[in-house]
Amino acid sequence: MLITTLYVIAITAEGMTGALAAGKHKMDLFGVMFIALVTAIGGGSIRDILLEHYPLTWVAHPQYIVLICVAALLTTKVPRVVARSENVFLTLDAVGLVVFSILGAQVAI
Repeated sequence: MLITTLYVIAITAEGMTGALAAGKHKMDLFGVMFIALVTAIGGGSIRDILLEHYPLTWVAHPQYIVLICVAALLTTKVPRVVARSENVFLTLDAVGLVVFSILGAQVAI
């Protein structure tokens, strides 16, 4: 339960980080959502494909896609507020990397 909660927080934070990066490059909303999705679930998808761990996480739980897209859209609406919270995002990014590493090790085992 704890690892799932941390995973949801991690993909949300990673999606928001990707949305900020896409917004700095003046992408449209589709581009922002695409970059947010790739940032949040791209690495796990590649891991699952290489290790033949099916179904992919976002296929088994499509609500993660909706969550990431909503977070990306909210990030584009209030980018100054999100950008001011840089320390929070650095912390959430670090937590996300730890969670992704733990989940990757579990899948590999």
